[in-house]
Amino acid sequence: MTTLKERLERREIIVIDGGIGTEIQRRGVPMDNDAWCGVANKSHPEIVLQTHMDYIRAGAQVVTANTFGTARHVLEPAGLGDEVEAINRKAVELAREARDEAADGQVWVAGSMSSMPPLTKRVKTPRGDAVKASYNEQAQILADAGVDLIVTEMMVDVENASLAMAAAVATGLPVWIGFSTEVVNGTVQTYCGCEYTDMPPEAFGDIIGPILAFGCQAAGVMHSRVEDTGPALKMLSDHWSGPTLAYAESGEFVPPDWQFVDTISPEDYARKAREWVEIGAQIVGGCCGTGPAHIRRLKELLPPTLPDSA
Repeated sequence: MTTLKERLERREIIVIDGGIGTEIQRRGVPMDNDAWCGVANKSHPEIVLQTHMDYIRAGAQVVTANTFGTARHVLEPAGLGDEVEAINRKAVELAREARDEAADGQVWVAGSMSSMPPLTKRVKTPRGDAVKASYNEQAQILADAGVDLIVTEMMVDVENASLAMAAAVATGLPVWIGFSTEVVNGTVQTYCGCEYTDMPPEAFGDIIGPILAFGCQAAGVMHSRVEDTGPALKMLSDHWSGPTLAYAESGEFVPPDWQFVDTISPEDYARKAREWVEIGAQIVGGCCGTGPAHIRRLKELLPPTLPDSA
């Protein structure tokens, strides 16, 4: 048995899963107006379980528990404040059960912590002590429930990202950072999905250093358009020399639903991912709009280790 750290040190390519929330939606689960896919752990656990199993059978070596939208400050507006621990624990239980049922090799379970606000409160992104406590609570629940690592996803501003990072790092678990970016007029900036949050975009180069300062095992670009991921990875490489992750989205978000429009094919996605590997991406998967077929093609097409030039 080897650890993720050991595999990363050996420059092995690690394939992670694809979109969780969007795949759950694609399979017929309605998205909550506030908590998006977070309620599915309670309402449709069998579909969450099957989604994880399908990703593992497609070749994912890391599966992400369905906790992107399950922090207290997101679940409370959905009327589920009293069930924060139960819903987060259930998410981890489902991912671990999927691993037990479907894995024929080593598979790690990641807990997701995101900057997602409650969607119907989108004009006022929660900030301050209450959100700090919310992140601390979620991180500890995930650790106690048995995740192997925590991924802080959609990190787009120093204020909220710092709260999420501090909480994740305090657990003592490995932490991976997922920055979200977009390229506008040739400039790489943070991607906030500004149609549903009041967080303004920031220059990507300005937030990398403060967030990396918390410490992490890997850092990279996620929840970003396919065409914007490469430029952001190149900018990140000016600040980070450790293991790098990349998983892009395809489609469009119209809260609370993902629109599967003009989604990239598994073949084209895998070919693009090979380009990311060539510039140093070692942990590769998919984000919103991608599914098990994309992950299967990544597993088939990506090399086993980083090229010497990366």
